[in-house]
Parts: sequence; C-alpha cells; structure tokens
Amino acid sequence: MSEALGAYLAELERGLKGIPSGRRRTIVHEIEANLLEEAEARGLQDERGMRSLLHEKEAPEVLAQEFFRVEGSEASHRGGTALLAGALIGLASGGHLAFDHWRWYIAVSFGVVHGFAVGAGFFWLKRHWQKLGPSLRMVTAVLMCTLLAIPLGFTSRHGFIASRLLYGSFTGYLLERHATGERRHWWLLAESAVFTGLMFFVDMGVIHRIHRFRWSMVSSELSFNLTLGLGVLAALWARKMLSERWLLSAQGQE
Repeated sequence: MSEALGAYLAELERGLKGIPSGRRRTIVHEIEANLLEEAEARGLQDERGMRSLLHEKEAPEVLAQEFFRVEGSEASHRGGTALLAGALIGLASGGHLAFDHWRWYIAVSFGVVHGFAVGAGFFWLKRHWQKLGPSLRMVTAVLMCTLLAIPLGFTSRHGFIASRLLYGSFTGYLLERHATGERRHWWLLAESAVFTGLMFFVDMGVIHRIHRFRWSMVSSELSFNLTLGLGVLAALWARKMLSERWLLSAQGQE
C-alpha cells in the first residue's frame, strides 16, 4: 500500500471512533477501494501521484464527520456506477446480436447476463483484488469473469455452450488491461483478432460445435468482439467520469 494512502486511512479510522469496529473496517475498506479506483482511472501509479490525489480530497477528519452524517451512501454510489458500466457492456454485446439478426430473446438474454452478471459483477468485486500485483490482478480478473459468465452458456436453443464462457474471460481481460487508459485503443483490434482465432479453435478443434467453416463467420465473430471491446471502453470511460464521488470530491467543491 502507498505510504500516503496508509497514513490517510489510519487517520480516517481514528476519526471514526464510536462506530462499531466491524463497520469501521468496512468503511475504511470502501474508501480505500474508491481511492485506488480513482488513482487507476487517472493513471496514477506512484507515491507522488497518490499524494497529489489525496491532497485534492477532504481531510480525513472532515471525511469522518461526513460519514457520521450520511453513512451508507458511498456503497450505494459504487453499486449504481457498477450497474451503469455493466449496462453499457451488455448493451454493446446484446445490441450487436440484435443488429446481426439473432433471435430477440437470445440477444436480450445474452446482453442482460453479459452486462449485469459479468460487467457489473467485475466492477463490484474488483476491490477484492485491487492490491495484488499486475499479473495476479489479470489472472484473477479473467478467472472471476469466466465464472461470472457461466449463465452465458445457457443463452442458446441448443443446450449449454461451454465456449461462451470465453466471452467472460475476454471481458475480464479487457477490463483489467485497459483500466488505466494507458493502452492504445488500436490494440483492441489486435486483441479482438487474436480472441476471434481462439474462439474458432475452441469451437472447431476442441468442442467441435462448428462442423462447417465459412469465411462470413470470421467477419461476424470479429465484429462482435470489436463491439464487445468498445462496450468495455465505454464502461471504463463512464466509471472514470463518475470516479470523483461527491463524498470524496475535491476540496471546495460540492
């Protein structure tokens, strides 16, 4: 943990005396997650960047007083922004399926599951692995989103399709890889192309779901994966715009 962030949180916890210890730890953990998310959204990765971020925020004692007054609203804000970001992801994937003339109930069910189970689930659970190293964060994000994508396998008229869990894996990869905004957006094309190849390898060579290959399948799959990626970028942008919560606003602002 950043030294500056550790000192800020320790002073905040001292200011929250009077609140039961379990609830006090939860509040401090929520504030830590919020600050780490905002630092990540801004691309701040060193001690100097964290000190600059904390300098913009309310003093810990002021923040503690605010929590006594409006306890619980911060968690609600986190949940709301997670749902909004997830909705953007689901709208992108489900909307593409509808545009590609898939049956409406498959497009809707895929979009809802992808957006709210995978997308919103990622943002809601992310705070649990934020403090891991970059490699462990990536592995955890991919594994968690793969598990969250299990319901995607059932969005079909032909029983469970295991390869659809990979869309959760790809979503988790993109959300973690592009979280800081430092990765060039044109990388999304290369990532989508590689993932498209992986999907055909799994569907044709592993589970043998596709028995007859047509080149039109490639353009359809690639365009879907690109749209999914654009939905992820839109979700990350929305989260960045909402990263400065009113309770953790810059000093002197409402």
